[in-house]
Amino acid sequence: MYKILLLIICVVGFIPTTLLAKVEKVTLKGSIRGLGNQELLLLNSDQKEISRTTTRNDHFTIAAEVETGDLRYYTLYAPSVGPLGPSMSIPTINLFIDSPQIKIKAELKDSKMKLLKVCGSPGKKEYDRIVHSLPSTQKSREIYTRYNQAFHEYNEISQTAENLTKLKQASQELKRWETQRRQEIFALLPTHTSSMPFAVLISPYLGTENISETENVWQQFDPSIRNCHALKQLEDLILRNKNCAIGHEAPDFELSTPSGEKVKLSSLRGKYVLIDFWASWCGPCRKEIPNLQKIHSLFKDKGLQVIGVSIDRSEQAWRKALQEEKMDYLQLIDSQNTTTKLYSYNGIPFIILISPEGIILEKNLRGEHMRQKLTEYLNQSL
Repeated sequence: MYKILLLIICVVGFIPTTLLAKVEKVTLKGSIRGLGNQELLLLNSDQKEISRTTTRNDHFTIAAEVETGDLRYYTLYAPSVGPLGPSMSIPTINLFIDSPQIKIKAELKDSKMKLLKVCGSPGKKEYDRIVHSLPSTQKSREIYTRYNQAFHEYNEISQTAENLTKLKQASQELKRWETQRRQEIFALLPTHTSSMPFAVLISPYLGTENISETENVWQQFDPSIRNCHALKQLEDLILRNKNCAIGHEAPDFELSTPSGEKVKLSSLRGKYVLIDFWASWCGPCRKEIPNLQKIHSLFKDKGLQVIGVSIDRSEQAWRKALQEEKMDYLQLIDSQNTTTKLYSYNGIPFIILISPEGIILEKNLRGEHMRQKLTEYLNQSL
């Protein structure tokens, strides 16, 4: 499953529990070596524009009013360098604005911005302290270097058996490292239940794959820091997951077809509905499409409606993928990612089955398992 990129700074440490979210005028200044004289945007945690400026010989100053007390993250983005979205080279910097004066140093290299130094941010200071104390941190650069090199050699130089073996070995090593890091972070939970930065650190490791674990971790945090942005997001995730759980009514939505026609999910009542949430840039999604085409061909005359819901931000990329894949079932586009929140998925492809009455029957269907489940349900209805 392709994980949707979430741009989050992981910070840990102690911040006074009396520190509450508030709107405050702040000044963010610094330099981004290599950016020159380009437009620079400050985005909020939903990647909506707050302010913009133009760098002068790599230097910039941004004055804006932002939320400063709940440890939410903000993004500096250079639109002239490249688009936002899943990529190995996103021209962004992610940081906390947790004091009135923040100063940064960064660099732009190979269309990717890298944060080098932050002054004036208690969160960043604590991040450096705790992350460098984790055993897994000591070997992180080495592991990521090997993985990126193996990925580059196989995908961009030569897809030989030898390079594939190297990539698999590097992937396995990276997976072991990620498992170790997760264990180290979770081991800190009992002693950090009043820490907003720790809530931000652990939240990316929680999701809908194990909602019971997510709720259990959320409940362990002290109520005095529930205003933390990361904890609010987790609470919202838990509530939304319960609202779209198997056995519950599928949240309704209305999206556009390639021709511009609006289609509401609720208008398809009376049929079994199989929804594939996907995107043109998602490799595993594209590999699942032939299975969906077979499903559509097998069951379209037996009461099944297959829908592809793309979360592509680029309509052009979506239309190009439609032409390439030649899908003959209903296609809709969700460029605003409204269904991501409605159905609480953080990875694609995400395929669900809905009953003729609009009730969610199955989630995370794939391949042969998907065909078997559809055979069961549709044979029962004949």
